[in-house]
Amino acid sequence: MADFRERGNQLFAEKRYSLAGTYYGKAIVAHPNVATNFTNRALCYIKLNQWNLAVEDCQKAIQLDQNLIKAHFFFGLALTELESFDDAIMELIKANDLAWQQRRNFGEDIASAVRHAKKMRWRQIEEKRLQQQSDLHTFLLTLLHEHMERYIMSIIFGWKTVDFSVRL
Repeated sequence: MADFRERGNQLFAEKRYSLAGTYYGKAIVAHPNVATNFTNRALCYIKLNQWNLAVEDCQKAIQLDQNLIKAHFFFGLALTELESFDDAIMELIKANDLAWQQRRNFGEDIASAVRHAKKMRWRQIEEKRLQQQSDLHTFLLTLLHEHMERYIMSIIFGWKTVDFSVRL
């Protein structure tokens, strides 16, 4: 296993992420209960923008070791890219809490990822709000246009029975 993992580490350092992932996969086959092999491969998947595969490996790593900071951190990063912001924030906060408890220093990496996920969640919510506002505006303009058409037709044709009052 160490040989596969070491070769994966060498390839990762050379930025040959796909091949590094293959070697981490061989390490997983040789020792399927070692959580760090899954997080190593998950990081390769992250570098390759293969978010769903990264999520799967992170979930397996967490099943093996719930206190593995990198598993929660990488899981949160992948979930952020998949726009599952609430879950991403939860995982990133879990990684941050574990780092604090284990007195491990990740610098600003985890805190920065939490802020990024929160910012992306806010943007998603704001985009949805703006779309709803635009849809409402369009709907109200349509109603106003229809109301004005009926009013003009009533003047032209002398319709007297049309009620144009607006009720809210």
